[in-house]
Amino acid sequence: MPPDPALKIVEGAFVEALFPTSERPLHPGLPHICYCLGVRPPLALVAYTTSAVWPAGVPLPLGVRAFTAREAAALNQARAFRLHLNRQARLPLTSAWFPRINAAGQGVIAIAPARLRQELFAVAVDLEKRYRLNVERLGL
Repeated sequence: MPPDPALKIVEGAFVEALFPTSERPLHPGLPHICYCLGVRPPLALVAYTTSAVWPAGVPLPLGVRAFTAREAAALNQARAFRLHLNRQARLPLTSAWFPRINAAGQGVIAIAPARLRQELFAVAVDLEKRYRLNVERLGL
């Protein structure tokens, strides 16, 4: 199936979604800005982000990328955040999971530049090949 030219939720997009919780992995969860690892309608594979403070001096786990306030601002985000490529969800492209999908921008906050997309893709592939048991998979 050819890509839908009207679909703005694409690989590399930071998009508003209702990321599922570990307790209810098959149900829409709390609002988060997620990173889109891939799209194949009717589904999108997204990774979790959080702006919760990480403890100083504690190394980040494998598959977690920290973004400084400056990097976050370049991606239209208000504060520093972490992207957890080790926490993924496969979500239907519906308003139940993407509340702003019917709005003009479909809830897309920013599209990662090519270099960042390549960096994140390489980490995601490495996780899948070598550490797949360490990846939490939620959604459908």
